[in-house]
Amino acid sequence: MKKVIILLFISFFGFTSFAQNPGRDWLLSVGVNTVANFGTRNPFEDLNENIDRFAFRQPVAVAIERKWTKYLYIEQDISLNGFKENEFIDNGRPDKDLFYFSTNTTLKYYFDDLLFSRTDWLNLYAGAGVGLFNMEELNTSINVVFGTVVWVSDNVGIRLGTMGKFALNADSRQYDNNHYQFFLMGVFKL
Repeated sequence: MKKVIILLFISFFGFTSFAQNPGRDWLLSVGVNTVANFGTRNPFEDLNENIDRFAFRQPVAVAIERKWTKYLYIEQDISLNGFKENEFIDNGRPDKDLFYFSTNTTLKYYFDDLLFSRTDWLNLYAGAGVGLFNMEELNTSINVVFGTVVWVSDNVGIRLGTMGKFALNADSRQYDNNHYQFFLMGVFKL
């Protein structure tokens, strides 16, 4: 419980630090996520054999994003999920249910204007950042993200994204190591 409280404090600090940035536009995203922890660095390797290894328990994801410059945004997210007892995770089977908590700070580069200058209903982004996550032990990660937002109105969009999380202490953790997250979220301009 202490770890979760510490992670929530760090997340709150990340949210409040946005007030320092000169950007004008805020985005709120709310949706679901799935965690893919197959013990591989390739999210598509043996996908057909690993389709049942995606976590989808309490799959909540929330993010707040702020425009920093014309193409750069900074995002803070929190996501929850979990794995069931005896469910195969990264070359092992836990003897109890595992609760997944993650918070990430990501710098995103929106590059769709460079490819489609006259399209305002589609955003494409790539980015990188750092994160904290916990399944059984706390770990830190370097993250790489890719995704898209399809705007269905002036203020509402749908986001599809993926995040590769490369753990800093991957060798010393059985479950809290490298993994992928996939997101489906509603996006709201604030």
